[in-house]
Amino acid sequence: MAVRIVGTGKYIPPGFETTATVAERLGLSTEDILHKTGIEKRHLAGDESASSMAHKALESAITKSGIAKDEIDGVIVATFTGDYLYPSTALKLVQTLGLKAGIAFDLMANCAGMQVAMENARCLLQGNPSLRVIAVVGLAKQSPFVDPFDENSAYFFGDAASVVLLRRSEAEAEAGGLMPSYFTSNTKNYEVVRLRGGGSSFPHSPALFEQDSKALYYEHTGLGVWKEVVVELPKIIRRAMDDLGWTVNDLDLILFHQANLRLIEYCMARLRVPMSKTINNVQQIGNTAEASLGTVMDEAFDAGWFAPGKKVLLASVGAGFVYTATPYYIP
Repeated sequence: MAVRIVGTGKYIPPGFETTATVAERLGLSTEDILHKTGIEKRHLAGDESASSMAHKALESAITKSGIAKDEIDGVIVATFTGDYLYPSTALKLVQTLGLKAGIAFDLMANCAGMQVAMENARCLLQGNPSLRVIAVVGLAKQSPFVDPFDENSAYFFGDAASVVLLRRSEAEAEAGGLMPSYFTSNTKNYEVVRLRGGGSSFPHSPALFEQDSKALYYEHTGLGVWKEVVVELPKIIRRAMDDLGWTVNDLDLILFHQANLRLIEYCMARLRVPMSKTINNVQQIGNTAEASLGTVMDEAFDAGWFAPGKKVLLASVGAGFVYTATPYYIP
């Protein structure tokens, strides 16, 4: 029984800040930042809430796909920047969109969140015959947690929301579809990318601001991320290919979490796959964490890349670190 992607959507807030503006503020070279990241600007939500961004992305996916709201039986939101710690953003979407979804929850896997949520949705759809369509939402309102004067993170992270609609096929024998994801974790660099403030060990308080103000913002060591990801991400992609009896040359498209354009270029070079077999938008919207993979999936879906017979691979890495690769053979 296949699970298919039947719709996608995204929302990018209109406000933005260019890398040139950040470079001027920090006394850095715009050219050096572009050389290191490829990021030209980041979009910022300002006063718009995270749930509002998610609402607009899901509304877009519903409109484009023609899926009726009543068909959506579940909502899974991958985020760590929802409006509240709880209740969940997923339940907020059920409320604001008037959905009848019976199952709705949030999960956190940072920048790998979209794929982790998609795997949860795939398992639910294949294991529970009462579920037909699940909306998977990647949501990141990161701007409140980025120190505008931090030289390691101020030009990286943006705000966005994206949606993938998954449907279980009614045809028992239909081949292909979204395949089981491959996962691996490597915690030796657990502290390299982190946000401590708001956790139970670092609750928000005047004392935290006075004693350790860095805990309120992203702490990000770019070189530490780079050294690990360029080894581990190609490794899990090759593992997925070996298990399936595919090669990377069999793939029509590889879509990555949009962390850093140079990182993606390096991984593609290590895989010996041309850049023409991927789609990137990190240059124009920055690293949008859980939302990022869904934004390029939306672009690929609209451009006709997800056509029958195509082989697509999704690949992400989340802080801590967790790696995932998801093959999709389109029926």
